[in-house]
Amino acid sequence: MDQTTATQEHQHDPLAFRGGEKLVKLIGALYQRPRMGDLPRSLHQANVEWEPGYQQERAGRRGLPMVCLVRSDSCEGVLEEFSARLRSARPSGSVRYAYLPLDQRKATDTEGVATAASVEAVRDILWDARNELLRSPRSRGTGLRFGLFTLVVQLMGEKLAGHDPEPERTLLRRLQENGLMVRFRSAIENVGQELVPQNDAWRIPLLLLRLLTMATFRLAVTGRVPGLSGRYRWFLRQPHLAPEMSGSFVRFALRLTDGEWQRESPEFVGRLLVNAFLEDLRRGYRLRPAGFWRRRRMTYPVLLLDHVSTVNGGYRLLKLINDVRNQTGLFDPLLVVATSHAPPPDAAPSELRPKRRASDAGGAYRAWQHELLKDRRARDAAAWYLPIGLDHVGSHEQQLEARKELQSLGDTYVLRRRESRPPWWATRWMRIGVPLVVLALAGSLVAVRYEDFRASHCGTSSEWLTWTGSECVGISDGTFTLFDPADDTIRQVEQVITDQNRRAEQLHEEHGERPFITLVDFEALTSSNGTAEGLTAERESLEGFAVAQLRQLNATATSEPIVRMLIANGGTGMREGVRVAGQLKQMAEQDKSLAGVVGLDMSSEPTQATIRALGNAGLPVVASTLSADGLADQNPIYFQVAPQNRREAAVAAAFASQRPGPRTLRVYYSDDDSDSYSTNLRDDMVKSFQDKGFTVEARAFAPDGGQVAPPSHQRYGDRLVGNAAAAGRDTCSYDGLVFFAGRGVPDFGDFAGGAAQCGSTATIIGDDDVSRYVADQVAREQNRALPYYYLSFATEPATDPQGLARDFYTTLNTTLFPFERTVRGSSYDGHAGLSYDAALVMITATAYLRETSSNIPVTPGAVWREITAIHTSRENPQQTNKYIEGVTGTIDYGGDISRNVPEDKPVAVLRVEGGEVVRTLQGFCGLSVGRTPDPWCPTDG
Repeated sequence: MDQTTATQEHQHDPLAFRGGEKLVKLIGALYQRPRMGDLPRSLHQANVEWEPGYQQERAGRRGLPMVCLVRSDSCEGVLEEFSARLRSARPSGSVRYAYLPLDQRKATDTEGVATAASVEAVRDILWDARNELLRSPRSRGTGLRFGLFTLVVQLMGEKLAGHDPEPERTLLRRLQENGLMVRFRSAIENVGQELVPQNDAWRIPLLLLRLLTMATFRLAVTGRVPGLSGRYRWFLRQPHLAPEMSGSFVRFALRLTDGEWQRESPEFVGRLLVNAFLEDLRRGYRLRPAGFWRRRRMTYPVLLLDHVSTVNGGYRLLKLINDVRNQTGLFDPLLVVATSHAPPPDAAPSELRPKRRASDAGGAYRAWQHELLKDRRARDAAAWYLPIGLDHVGSHEQQLEARKELQSLGDTYVLRRRESRPPWWATRWMRIGVPLVVLALAGSLVAVRYEDFRASHCGTSSEWLTWTGSECVGISDGTFTLFDPADDTIRQVEQVITDQNRRAEQLHEEHGERPFITLVDFEALTSSNGTAEGLTAERESLEGFAVAQLRQLNATATSEPIVRMLIANGGTGMREGVRVAGQLKQMAEQDKSLAGVVGLDMSSEPTQATIRALGNAGLPVVASTLSADGLADQNPIYFQVAPQNRREAAVAAAFASQRPGPRTLRVYYSDDDSDSYSTNLRDDMVKSFQDKGFTVEARAFAPDGGQVAPPSHQRYGDRLVGNAAAAGRDTCSYDGLVFFAGRGVPDFGDFAGGAAQCGSTATIIGDDDVSRYVADQVAREQNRALPYYYLSFATEPATDPQGLARDFYTTLNTTLFPFERTVRGSSYDGHAGLSYDAALVMITATAYLRETSSNIPVTPGAVWREITAIHTSRENPQQTNKYIEGVTGTIDYGGDISRNVPEDKPVAVLRVEGGEVVRTLQGFCGLSVGRTPDPWCPTDG
C-alpha cells in the first residue's frame, strides 16, 4: 500500500492517530456516571494505574474536566467521529450529547475583555446546546429541563417601551403569559366557556379559582416563598449581578431585559447564563423527593464543541464555565470536549502544565485530578482545562497499528450491564419499593393495631366503647347498639334518639342563646336472661328520656335547654359501672356540655360504687328507679325521683293492715350481700309490718347466678329455703301475707311459677322491682294461674292518664313509639314515666339556672345546686312554687339541701290476674295533681 492510499484510509478514520484508542477510553470513562454519587471515577478502562494516595481528598477532586483537544489539520473530524460513536452507544440511547461545529458561526467575539457581543455569542451556543440536548430522542430516562436558562434567554429578548410608566407591571404580565399559570388560566376559561352558559352555578367557583391562580403566581414571583417560588427564588440567591440590589425578582428581571442587560457587566451576564445552564443540569441529576421514582441517569451529557476559537465564542464559553465552577464550588454533570488548533489562552503549556499527548491520555487526566483541589482553592484560570495534543500518524505501519487498536475497542461505546445501572440497593425500584414496603409494614402494623383497637372497642373506632370479653360497655349516641341483645323495638328507640340528637345539634347552631346540655342515660343494658324482653324496662326508660328530649326540642323559651342524649351501658348487674363512670369523667373534661347522669339500674353494691365514682367525677346523678335507703347517703350530688324502700314498706304495711285476714307475714328476700336493695327492703318490711302488729318471718332464697359469701341469711339468722322456685313452693299451705323482696327479673318469675305449681293460696305482694317482670308480657303470661299484687312507683300505664301524664303517654305511644300501643309493646312498669321525670329534674334545674342570668355557665356543679331549689316554699307562701309536677307525681325536695329524695312521692298498689294487669288501682299514696291518696296511707317517712 502506497502513502496516498494510507492517507485516504486515514481520512476515513479520524481517530486513527497515535493514542487515539486511549483518548476513546478516556472519553468513554468520563461520561459514565459512577454507580453511586458523583465522585471521580477510577479509570481502569483507560489502563491507568493510580498511584497510592489517590483516594485521599477524592471528594475535593470531584468534577468533570473540559477536555481540550489540540489538533492539526490532518486530525479533522475527531468530534464528528465521537458524535457518531455516542449516537450508536450501547445500550441504545444511553448518552445525551450535543455536537456544535463552531466554525460555521459568525466571528462576533474578540479576545480579551468580554463585550455584549461576547454575551450574545455564548448565549447562542448554549441555546443550541440546550436544543440538541432536549431533542435527543433516543436518550433513556426522563428528559432534561432548562427552566432557569430558558427564562434568562426570554428575559434578554424582552424589550420594554422606554415611555412605559409601569415597567414592572408590564413585565409581570409578560412573565405570567410565558408561565404555567397562563396555561392553567386558559384551561379555566375554556371550562368556563363550555359550562358557565349552561350552568350559572359554575361562575363563582371559576372566578375564585382564577383569583387563586393569580394570587399564587404573585406569591411565587416574589422569589421569597420556599417551595412555591421555585426558579424565581434561585435568581435572588445566585451570586451574579448582585441580586440584593434589586430586592425582588421582578426588579432583578428588569435588569435582564433587552436594553438593560447591556448596561450590566458583560462578564457577569455571561456567568449568569452559564450558571443557569449548569444549574438546570445539576437539578436534572439531583435526586429530589418529588422525583424519587425516576430512573437514575448513568451517563453525563456531553457537549462537543468543534473548531473553538477566540472569535466564535467558544473560548469565551470555556472560560466562563471555568470561572463559574471556581466561584460556585458546585458539581455540574457536563462533560465538555472541544477541539481547536491551539490550546485555550488560559491553558497554554508551561512548566507547571507540560504538554500532554493522546498517547498519555490517562496520565493527563491523572495529573489534572491531582492538581484540581489546589487549582480550585486558588481559583486558577485553567483549573478545569485538560488540554491534550493529537499527533498525526505518519508511516503506514503506525496507521495500521492505530487502526488495530481502535478496532479492538469496537465501533461503539459499550456500557457493561453493571455499569449502566446503579447498584441494586440504589435503583429506583428500591427507592420506590423500600418506602412502599415500609409503608406497607407500617400500614399493616397500624391496621393490626387498629383492628385490635376496634376489637377492644366493640368493633368500632369509638374510644368510649369497651369490649370486656363477654359484653360491650361504654357510651353511645344511639348510632351503636349497646343493648345486648337488641330487637326491632330497641333499634327503633335508638334511631329516634340518634335523629333527635342530630336535630338538637342543629338547633344549638341556630339558637346559641339557649343552653345546650348533654344528659347520659346510664343503665344495665346487658340482659340478665339473655333475651331482649329482659331489657323491656331499660328500653322504656330510654323512651321516657326521648319524650323529655323532644319536649325540649319543641320549646322556644331562651331559658329552656336544648338536650342531647347519650346512652351508657354499665354491664350485667352494673358490674362495669365504675369503669364507665371513669369514661364519663374523661368525656366531661372534653365536652363541657355534659351536665349530668340520669337513670341507673339496681340498688346493688356495683351501683353504689358507680354512684360514688360519678360523685368523684363531679357529675350530678338523678336516678329514676333506685329506692334503697342508703343510696341518698352516698354523695351530696345524688338525687332520685323514686321513693325510698322505707316509704315503700310503710305503704305496703298500711295497705295490708286494712285488709281482712291473718296478721302474719313472710318476707322472701335474695340471699345476696351485694344486692343491697333486697336486704334493705327486707329490713324495712320487717320493721313496718311489726309496727302494724304483724307477726313477721323472713326467709332467704338463693338468687339466680349463684351464691355470695357470707350469705345474708346467716347474718340475719333466717332460714334458707333454696332457690326462687323453692321459695314459691314454700308458700304452699300458708294462708298469710307473703312479700317478695327480690329481683323481678329473673327471680320473681321462678317464685311465681313455684307458687302456682302447688296452688298457693297466700296473698302475694311483690316489690317495685316486680314491675320489670310485669313489663315482660311473655314472661308475665306464663303464670296466669297465680294472682298477686305489686307495688309501683308509676301508676298511669295501668290506668287512664290525666293531665301531664296524658300528654306524656300520647307523645310516647302515638308520636314517637307507636309499637307501644300494641299488645306486644305495651307494659305497665312505669319506667318510661320515671325516666322522664329524672330527665325533667335536670332540665328544670338548668332552666332555673338561666332564669336569673343568661350569662351563667351551665356546669355540673351549677346544675346540682339548682336541683336543691326544686321545692315548695313554706316560709314565704307568696313565693313562686319551685316544685315540679312529673308524670309519676309531685317532685319536691323539701328545701333541705341534705334531702335527695322527693317528699311524699307516690306509691301505687296494682294487681295481676290471669296474666293481665287490672286497670283499677288497688291503692295509691302520695302527692299527685288530680289524684287523692287513700285514707289509710302513711305520712312521708
